[in-house]
This record gives sequence, structure tokens and C-alpha cells, in this order.
Amino acid sequence: MSLYLFVASHGEFAKATVATAEMIIGNKQDNVDTICVTEGRSYDECLVELQEKYDRIKDSVDGVVILTDIYGGTPANIATYMALSFDNILVYSGCSVPLLLEYLLSHPQTLQEAMQTIDNAIPNVVINISQKLKEVNENADNIDSY
Repeated sequence: MSLYLFVASHGEFAKATVATAEMIIGNKQDNVDTICVTEGRSYDECLVELQEKYDRIKDSVDGVVILTDIYGGTPANIATYMALSFDNILVYSGCSVPLLLEYLLSHPQTLQEAMQTIDNAIPNVVINISQKLKEVNENADNIDSY
């Protein structure tokens, strides 16, 4: 058995994020699906979609990871509802391509491994490039002064 991943977002972000990760990795990923909360779709409609997708896979996996875009938004709220309803669901908000790549390339087999992978990736997901450039320039100036 294995884990299943849902990426849930406002608009088509989830689909685009998964497609981008698959393009970078070079192949379609198994055990990955999306939930897109688009204009005109209610909370209840999206929840039913997630519940139906979960029902289809629940007996063939050990657990489910749901990555959502924004904490407190509809995608996160439906994922939270599912996590409160089933003990084999792990939910995170703040999904991005780097986070998704880290998850997909690590191939976690348990919810504990998934949690460790995601928690370890978080500090490396958002990088202040301007600060890094400043540090590189300062280090270069220090080397030149010797």
C-alpha cells in the first residue's frame, strides 16, 4: 500500500502545480489528484467532490496527504473537515511547486514520513534571493580586503 496525495486550491492552481511538477520530474505521477475550487462552486460541492474521490481510493492506500494553497480558505477548510472525519489524513497549507516536488521526489510511504518530508522542506521553499545576493556580495568584499 502507499499514500495518496490531493492538491486542493482556489482556481486552477492545483492542476497547474501538479502539471508543472510532472513536467519537471518528467512523468505523470501516480496517486495524485486535484480539487479546484473555482468561481461558482460552493463549499458543499467541493467537499462532496473530495469525499467521493477519497471514497474511491481509501481502501487501496495507507493514508492521504492533502496540500492546500491558503490556510483558512475553502480548499483548506474542506481538507480540514476531512482530517477531522478520518484519522489517516494529513493536511498542510502553503502548497507550492518546490514543496510538491520535494514531496513527490521523496516518495514517502507513511504519513509520518510525509510529515517529516514536508516539515523538512518548509525552510527551503521560500528563499529571500535578494538577501542571499547581499550576503554573497558582502562575502566577496570581505575576501577582496585580504
